[in-house]
Amino acid sequence: MHDMILGQPAFVAEALRRTAAADGSSFLGRPRRLVLTGCGTSFHAAMYGARVFQEVMPSVPVLAIHAYDLAYGPFVPANATVLGVSHSGSTPTTNRALRRAHWWGCRTLAVCGLAGSAMERVADRTLVIGSTHDRSWANTMSYTTQLTAFAALASQSRSNVGPSIDASLRGLARSLETTLGCESHVRRLATRVAQAARVTFLGSDLDEITALEAALKIRETSSVPASGYHTEQFLRGNGRRGRGVRPRQNPITRDASNPSADSLHRAAAVPRVLRGPRTAREPGHHADGYSPTSCGGGGALSLTPTSGGTPTTVFASVPFRRSS
Repeated sequence: MHDMILGQPAFVAEALRRTAAADGSSFLGRPRRLVLTGCGTSFHAAMYGARVFQEVMPSVPVLAIHAYDLAYGPFVPANATVLGVSHSGSTPTTNRALRRAHWWGCRTLAVCGLAGSAMERVADRTLVIGSTHDRSWANTMSYTTQLTAFAALASQSRSNVGPSIDASLRGLARSLETTLGCESHVRRLATRVAQAARVTFLGSDLDEITALEAALKIRETSSVPASGYHTEQFLRGNGRRGRGVRPRQNPITRDASNPSADSLHRAAAVPRVLRGPRTAREPGHHADGYSPTSCGGGGALSLTPTSGGTPTTVFASVPFRRSS
């Protein structure tokens, strides 16, 4: 897993090369309605993809719908394009959702991390964004490469809507190398988090998706109860129970409109927490690291006396704005 994390700059660079070679405009076409779907980590990537595609396709309804809901819930309108995302291409629920969408007359697309997968046989067209299996307890580089591919596809499809992000994409691998250089700081922070009975991640805008993914990584790797919320939703919910987080002064704008989580505003994210070495994958986990529950495989997450209560360690990711 650590090797996969450290290899992200190269994996992201490969995803960019493959996406550029695929001609994103041709891959996506001109959808009348676009639905992105996936399970677990890939669903979080689908949520991000839906947000960035909506920005570059303002006249096209774009949604992120969990693969389980597409596979077993109400049908998707026949004029929709359904794009499934999976690292391994073997996630059963996502492939079932694509087969069902195809049966309803939808055009089906796939973004997959590996070639020759079952997903390629299900979708009308597949974009393969990598060549290395994510050998992690919980998907790591597969998530960042999926985000990269969606950002690159959106950039290719922007149709002169909004500023170009091409320069930022070209510098992404270098930015990741800089970020990975902070590992010693993250390890010290992880030592503190590992002692918590429960961890909560907060974020707004796209960082809300990061909060959900960070919480999933904590649950998958260390079995610590973890949750992710939009910052405002968390504040309102805690206020009703009388345990609200009091707004604190924004260290940049010097106002109290954007609360920070005490001194923890210094921690933008905690990639992983491992309490100890693990020698075997849990029974029922798929090769791509998804749990049976996230894949619709009938698994269940056991509840503990502290799984829904306090104490809670909170990390917030809030996009501060400098005062004019």
